[in-house]
Amino acid sequence: MKIKNIKLKNPQNEIIRDIDFNLEGISFIYGDIKAPLNPKATINSLGKTLLIKCIDYIYGANEDTSVIKHDIHGYIIEAIVIKNNKSYNVIRILGNIEGILIDNRPYTLTEYKIFFNISRSEVSRQLLVNKKSHVISRQTNPNKEDVLCYLNLLGLTDIIDKIENIYNAQDKIKSLKDNKQELISFYGNFDAKQIDEEIYFIDKEIERLTKELEVITEKIKRIEVSTIQKSVVEEYSTKSELLKLKISEYQKSKVESQRLINFIESSNKIDVTSEHILAIYNKTKLEVPEYVKKELNEVEAFHKKVFEERKEFLQNKLELIEKINTSLSEEVKELSNQVDKLGYLISVNEVYQESIELYGKFNNDLQELKYREGKLSQVKELDENIENQDNILTTNFEQSATILKKYDNLISKYRDFVYTMTKTIYDEDVNSYFDILIRKKHQRTRPATIDISLKGDTGEGVNEVKKNLIDYLLFEYNLILDYLIQDSSCYNGIDPRQVSSMIKEVARIANETKKQAIIAVNKYQIGGYSELIDFIEENSSVTLSEEDKLFKFNFE
Repeated sequence: MKIKNIKLKNPQNEIIRDIDFNLEGISFIYGDIKAPLNPKATINSLGKTLLIKCIDYIYGANEDTSVIKHDIHGYIIEAIVIKNNKSYNVIRILGNIEGILIDNRPYTLTEYKIFFNISRSEVSRQLLVNKKSHVISRQTNPNKEDVLCYLNLLGLTDIIDKIENIYNAQDKIKSLKDNKQELISFYGNFDAKQIDEEIYFIDKEIERLTKELEVITEKIKRIEVSTIQKSVVEEYSTKSELLKLKISEYQKSKVESQRLINFIESSNKIDVTSEHILAIYNKTKLEVPEYVKKELNEVEAFHKKVFEERKEFLQNKLELIEKINTSLSEEVKELSNQVDKLGYLISVNEVYQESIELYGKFNNDLQELKYREGKLSQVKELDENIENQDNILTTNFEQSATILKKYDNLISKYRDFVYTMTKTIYDEDVNSYFDILIRKKHQRTRPATIDISLKGDTGEGVNEVKKNLIDYLLFEYNLILDYLIQDSSCYNGIDPRQVSSMIKEVARIANETKKQAIIAVNKYQIGGYSELIDFIEENSSVTLSEEDKLFKFNFE
C-alpha cells in the first residue's frame, strides 16, 4: 500500500495542501528552518510530524490527541492510495475515528483496516512518527509483538511459533509462581517433599475425624428429632406465657371472690330492725307516737327488701366468680401439665443438642483440614504445572536454536548489508555487527535478541544510527511492506555527514526495490551540503517553514 497524493482540507472542504509523493523512490517533507539555533520554538511547529501523523491515519492509526490537536478537529485528509496496482480514494476526518470513506463508501476504522489488510503491528515498523527507544521497539524493552513482527518481516518465519511458545510458557510460569507465592504465604515455604508429608498427615487426621462423625451421626439418628423441632420450642414459649396470664387472672378472681364473701358476712352482722330502735327509745323513757312506730315499721320493711335484693345480687355474682375460678383453675392445671410436658421434652433432648454441637465441632475441624489439604494440593499442582511449562521451555528453546541455524546464510546476508551500509555512512574506521540470537533457556529472560553493535563511533547519535540501520534493513529485504516513512526525529543527534549518507542510501534502496520512501528532514540536520540540499528540494513533496506551516496557522 502506497500513498500517491494527500490533500488537507478545512471543514468547509477548501484545499489547504495538495501534496504528491513518488510511488517509487524517495520523497521529502522538508523543514526549511530559518532559526536552527532555536529549534524548540520552530521544529515542532512547522507540521512535519503532523503530516507524518496524517499519513499514519491513512494507514489506519487510532486517534492521537497528542499530535492531532483539537484546533484541527473537523479538518479532512483526502488521499489517493495504491494497493495491488489499484487506486482508491480515501477520506478521513480528523477528530472523528469513524469518519472514514473509501471511494465514498463509509467504513469504521476496523472495517477500513480489514479492507486494506492493514496490520498496525507491521505498519509501525516502517512508519515512524517518532524515534524509537530501542533498535526494534518504541519501548525501552521490546515485547513479544516487537520480536515476532521483526522475525516475520525478516523472513525467519519457521522460528516464530517456537518463540511465541516460549513467551507464553514464560508468562504462564510467572503467573503460576505468583499464585504459588500467594498460597504458601498462609503456611510458610514448603518444598515438594514437605508438602507430600503434610498432605499425608492431614489425610490421616481427616480419616480419624470422618470415623468420629459417623459415630455421632448414628447416635443422632437414634434420637427422636421431632421432639426438638422449632415448633415445640415455640409452643413451649407461647403456653408458658399463657399460663402466667391465666394464673394472674385466677389470683385476681380469687381475691374478688373472697372480698364478696367477707362483705356479705359483715352485712349480716350489722343489720338493725325497728324493734331495736323502739327498745332504745324505751330506755330513754320517751313516748313514741303511733304514727312514728308505723313509719319505722315501713322503713324496716323497705330496708329488709333492699338488703335481701342486694344480698341476692352479691350471692349471684359470687357464684359466677366461683364458676370462673373453677374454669381458670382447670385451665391453669391443664396448661401447667402441657408446659411441664413440653419442658420435659426439651430437657430430655439435651443429649441431641450436645451431639449436634459435637458434630458441628468435628465437622468444622474436618472442613478446615480439607481446606488446608486443598491449598497444599493446589501448591503441589502449581509446582507440577510449573515443571510442565519448564519442560515446554526446554523443548522450544532447543528447537528455536536448531531452527535458527537454518537461517545462518540469511542472517549472514543481513549482517553483510548492515556492515556495508555502515561503511558507506562513515568515513572513519567504524564497523558494525548485526545478529539474531537465541539465549540459553531461562524462565524469565526473553528468548530472542535482534541487535546491532557499532565499534569505532563514539558520537552522540550512534544509537539513532543503529535504529536507522535496522529500519533500512527491513526496507531493503521485507516482502510485506513497500514503504519506509520516517519523521525528522529519527535523525536527531546524528552528525550531518552521516545523515547525508543515510538519506542517499534510503534513496538508493527505494529506487532499486521500487518501494516508496517518505522522509521528513530539517535543513539544519544535513549541514551545508549543497548537492544534497538540491537533491532534497528536487524530491520534496512539501517544504515547510516558520512562514509556511502545514495548516497555515499556529496552534494554541
